[in-house]
Amino acid sequence: MKTIFVDGRAGAAGDMLLGALMDAGFPLSILQKELAKLNLPVKVSAKRVTRRHIEGCRALVEFEEEKKHRRLPEIKDLISRGGFSSFVEEKAIAVFERLGEAEAKAHGCSLAEVHFHEVGAVDAIVDIVGSCMGLEYLGMEQMFCSPLRVGYGEIHCRHGIMPVPAPATLHLLKGVPFFAGEYEGEWTTPTGAAILTTLCSVWREIPLMTVEKIGCGAGLAERDFPNLLRLLVGEVDISPVSGDEVEVLETTLDDMNPEIIPYLGEKLQELPILDYQVTPVVMKKGRVGNNLTVLTDPALASRAMEVIFKETTTLGIRRSRVKRTCLQRESVELDFQGEKIKVKVGFWQGEKIQAAPEYEDCRRAAKALNLPLQVVYDEAKKIIANIAK
Repeated sequence: MKTIFVDGRAGAAGDMLLGALMDAGFPLSILQKELAKLNLPVKVSAKRVTRRHIEGCRALVEFEEEKKHRRLPEIKDLISRGGFSSFVEEKAIAVFERLGEAEAKAHGCSLAEVHFHEVGAVDAIVDIVGSCMGLEYLGMEQMFCSPLRVGYGEIHCRHGIMPVPAPATLHLLKGVPFFAGEYEGEWTTPTGAAILTTLCSVWREIPLMTVEKIGCGAGLAERDFPNLLRLLVGEVDISPVSGDEVEVLETTLDDMNPEIIPYLGEKLQELPILDYQVTPVVMKKGRVGNNLTVLTDPALASRAMEVIFKETTTLGIRRSRVKRTCLQRESVELDFQGEKIKVKVGFWQGEKIQAAPEYEDCRRAAKALNLPLQVVYDEAKKIIANIAK
């Protein structure tokens, strides 16, 4: 599957992503031709620059400062009237909607009241719409991103002095991994955060991929760490694999009331974790205990450890990263005597090899129909087998 991977170690800004896409092969001539459909007084060019002795492409957007402030409906209408492909139109509008929601939360107003005096400026429109064009040109089917550097300190903007990350940026990054890093300043802008959090489906380090193209998009400032957004274009085969790297957290408990363990499991599943196991063990000096094993997405490992430390008596947790291979999964719904039961279906390289009814659905159906649970479960599997035939 054609994958765009974004290296977030230098943060992200809209112009940096646009520059990286051009560096990876998106022609400036096509960008200029397509952007002309917006009828904005703007000139877009590209310049080869170096950042800490590494070469990249700097996207340059020149325009006259506008006095009017665009609202979200105006921007959506501007994009819709541009005659762009459905890919560009849908994704660009989705980015602006997400950006507007973040600005509304940051400033304590409704989405309709948001003035896009910064994110609605011409350069932001060019960055967002142009980036969506570049992603389509490079054949993006999915987009991954590593944790983002956001920086720290404060910046000066039209609102005055603001903390880093900016409030809107922080709202946009809820639920995705990011870090401050050791260098001061704003490394991730609201526009960059909006594009990536809208379009990225997976947040992780570089996956197993065959790289075809590489792009480096340069930021404006020269910094101690190379101010370059790196972008990789290549093939990632994830058809048989899901969540191919997980973190394993383990601890052994021998001085804790075992009645608390089910509650601990509930708290962990709320994060959510992938799975957990509790195994009885005999420890040193013949003491009986329980070994707790938790499987979690690496991005949630810190929160899972916090739950374990707060809800158990342990003083330490063992950690390891492991690879796992999962079947590609689909969920289908079947009708069993008027009751809906979901079934998880597993595929290996396109071939269906597993089908398992959801326990809770079978349990609910068994109660509603006054039938043994095992009967409902077996009949559900038979229905799936007949459908497959």
